[in-house]
Amino acid sequence: MEWLIALWIAIQSLGSAADAQAAALEQAYRLEASYYSGEEAAMQAMAEPVAVIPPAVFQGDAVMVRTEAGGELLWRNQTYPLTELGNGYYALLPVPTDLKPGTYTIGGAAQEAKVTVKAKSFDTDRLTVTKEQESMWQNTERINADQKKIDLARSKSVPEVLFKEPFVTPVKGRLTTPYGYTRYVNGVFNSIHRAIDLAAPTGTPVLAANDGIVVLAEELYLTGNSIYLDHGMNLFSQYAHMSKLHVKAGDKVKAGDKIGEVGSTGFSTGPHLHFTFWIGNTATNPDRILGRTPFNWQER
Repeated sequence: MEWLIALWIAIQSLGSAADAQAAALEQAYRLEASYYSGEEAAMQAMAEPVAVIPPAVFQGDAVMVRTEAGGELLWRNQTYPLTELGNGYYALLPVPTDLKPGTYTIGGAAQEAKVTVKAKSFDTDRLTVTKEQESMWQNTERINADQKKIDLARSKSVPEVLFKEPFVTPVKGRLTTPYGYTRYVNGVFNSIHRAIDLAAPTGTPVLAANDGIVVLAEELYLTGNSIYLDHGMNLFSQYAHMSKLHVKAGDKVKAGDKIGEVGSTGFSTGPHLHFTFWIGNTATNPDRILGRTPFNWQER
């Protein structure tokens, strides 16, 4: 009789464990699905062993990849960590402006995943500055020292998704230079402008684009008073040329928090906010992220 009682208890325990596991899976599913715009969009992404969102993008954009297994993805000879969310694992992959149009393979996933890159044209931006400002670019020692700080700040992201609501435009201003412009300074090629410039009066509040952690907040040589926020998933936002900083490294901020004020510090020709997103150490078009999140990319 005792062995029958023991068997019955064991069977009940197995049933309870199975119920608990099913409940945990359901809870994880609901959590993950809540990041999408709706149940249909969530199910579409979560039904595939590997989902590329969206499967086709333009030069300068980015894609989000969801897999059923963790680890890393290999993209353009670089590894990108997968972040756990609910029952899935996610990574953002940047598509540089100079990546040739075509179809590319994303490595490291359980099944082969591909993304199609489409051509996009970018206009030209011409600046005229003083000789003193132009000479700033010749101080490579200071520029390289700052770049080491910046690369270090963007080298490690928190292993979670800190954002959920749509990203907000950080300042009310006039768009003066879009993303991707080829920039000439005093008639000489200078760089590709991998950000957007929003002109506004000095002192205009600069807001955090979304929830995040401050990983860098200090005066830099070319970008002046600058802030970098980590939003998780290896996604960082950059705010530059400000007149004042209102946060310090290590601070946690919410979307819409005042983190600084518009200015014209560093290499700048007038008060504006230089703003962009970085996936690791690769810039990506802010127009792809502002007003939404990567979980909505499949809709556009």
